[in-house]
Amino acid sequence: MRTSRLTALAGIAAAGALVLTGCSTASPAAEQSVAAAGDLSTCKPSDNTINVTFGTQAAEAMKIAAAKVEEEYPGLTINATPQSTSSYDDLTQKVVGDIAVGKRPDLIMTGLGQLRFWVDSYHPATIDESALPSTYQKQFLAAGTVDGETYLAPAQISTPVLLVNQDALDAAGAGNGDDIHTFDDLVTAAKKVTADTGSPSVSIPTQGLPDWFSQAFVQGAGDTFVADDGTAGFGTDQGAKDLSIWSDLAKDKLEAGVGDQDAMANFTSGKTAFLVYTTSTISTIQQGIGGAFAWKAVDLPTVNGGDGALPAGGNGWVVLSDDSCRAGYANALVGALLSKDAVLAASGTSYSYIPVDKAAAKELLSGDDVSEQQRYAWSYDKPLTQWGGFPGKSTKQVNDTLRQMAQGLQSGADTTSTVETSATAIDSIVRAAQ
Repeated sequence: MRTSRLTALAGIAAAGALVLTGCSTASPAAEQSVAAAGDLSTCKPSDNTINVTFGTQAAEAMKIAAAKVEEEYPGLTINATPQSTSSYDDLTQKVVGDIAVGKRPDLIMTGLGQLRFWVDSYHPATIDESALPSTYQKQFLAAGTVDGETYLAPAQISTPVLLVNQDALDAAGAGNGDDIHTFDDLVTAAKKVTADTGSPSVSIPTQGLPDWFSQAFVQGAGDTFVADDGTAGFGTDQGAKDLSIWSDLAKDKLEAGVGDQDAMANFTSGKTAFLVYTTSTISTIQQGIGGAFAWKAVDLPTVNGGDGALPAGGNGWVVLSDDSCRAGYANALVGALLSKDAVLAASGTSYSYIPVDKAAAKELLSGDDVSEQQRYAWSYDKPLTQWGGFPGKSTKQVNDTLRQMAQGLQSGADTTSTVETSATAIDSIVRAAQ
């Protein structure tokens, strides 16, 4: 596998956790201009042009969906050229800048971790669920829902996962990756591998996705990451236990302590045996490994082996039209983007996103050459939650605090005091922004 490809995928996976630099709160006028979807039987397609802002990872799906909607509504124009980026942070800054100068798009792609920013600052229209295909897996809509209203339709989604070099475990007598369910299971296996190789054997990177992993460790154990009032729900003794894995690994010198790109490269080269990352990169990692060694994708371990709902990574679609007809056509486009053919293009690529359409998932899984690792991603159908959930105005500072917390734990800081201090800081940030 080419290093450039590995680097690009690491950037895509981390993009949703980047801070919202350059993003400001919407003006009251901008908030009030969002329109609900209108009755398209009263709209004239030729009078409307739909402008869409999205990243390169949705280019193939958009081509299919735009052609379908333009055929269904002759005369409608869909202006849908992808931005030259896959970064959700870049897309957010682009949209905020365009709206500021009066160039509001009708439909945007955004990272799921930025949902609260859009809801709290721009108050987008709710998604018209009747426009979604009957085969859309609606349990994933929870990842786009705030206070009972669905503002985002998840499209290319992923979940945190533990990747395991089974050959390395076999060589060290460390058991089977499928049997790793708890932190103790992971530490025990990692100790054996490290004793065999003489080097750290685990990577849980804290550079790009620490807030996502932190939320997954807490929620996976059945506990609360974001409290109902938007403050930190993990600032408890149990929350500290839920997040103890970084400190536990550091204590025994089992954590490699490298960034996202190096963590991926180390796993694909066989240097480390365990990597916590995202299902969206499984296909690329598979290309990098080839037949060099046997490996597995298994459920993320938690402190108690719990199986709570994890936060959804990836992206989705948000309607920002200021005209009811264009909002209606934008919703129709969302439906087309989530149809079987578009989802096949979005998920059946090197990104290995979880298919949000049941028919697409069935077709992908029917292939003769589907690997077990790819099958893990394409068959994932458990409910997923919103990524984050802290008030949108505090997103940047909260994510910075979570990153600092994870990096402190990774370096061996005391778990209880580090988690307590971070939760207290987040509570102050959130209350100051209210």
